Amino acid sequence: MARPRTFDREQVLTAATDLFWRRGFHATSAEELCQVTGLGRSSLYNTFGSKGALFAECLARYLDATAQATAEVIARKGGAVARIEAYLTNVVLEEAERSSAGAPSGCLAVNSVAELAGDTENVEFLEQVARDTEARLRLLTDLLRAGQAAGEVTAEVPAEGLAAYVNASVAGLRISAQGGAPLARLADIVQAATRALRP
Repeated sequence: MARPRTFDREQVLTAATDLFWRRGFHATSAEELCQVTGLGRSSLYNTFGSKGALFAECLARYLDATAQATAEVIARKGGAVARIEAYLTNVVLEEAERSSAGAPSGCLAVNSVAELAGDTENVEFLEQVARDTEARLRLLTDLLRAGQAAGEVTAEVPAEGLAAYVNASVAGLRISAQGGAPLARLADIVQAATRALRP
């Protein structure tokens, strides 16, 4: 009896995530997934069930990593605007690192929303992203509300609206980087975004 093939699940997920990130969910074929992961079709489907289930796991893993990175920056000491600036700057630096390493740019979540919006057969992926977005908005809202109470963040817009603005700024930075915007232009976006938060 043949021994079952062993593989590193994390390596498989990393390779699959990279491919989905570059190609999108629909454009990624089972054959391509087999090529990049080194798994046969039967091993791939026996392990993950389907292309959709594999994508869901890749997306969840990506969202967990970005949520952790966001929480770590937001939890730092300092004023609210300084922490938001650090958060946005981290996005820029991450994009620069990915570009220099030849890794896919932009955001897997943003790409997935753009690709799958209106796709009624794959709403679970959009729901994954929506839950992640809601959690991030709560985190940002709490920080910005504290900044408003301290007088360092404008009170002309509700904290919830400012949180949505910051979140939109992150998406804008990701898409701009994906479009090839130079580092200096991304830095300008960070400066403009943080300036808008001040009274």
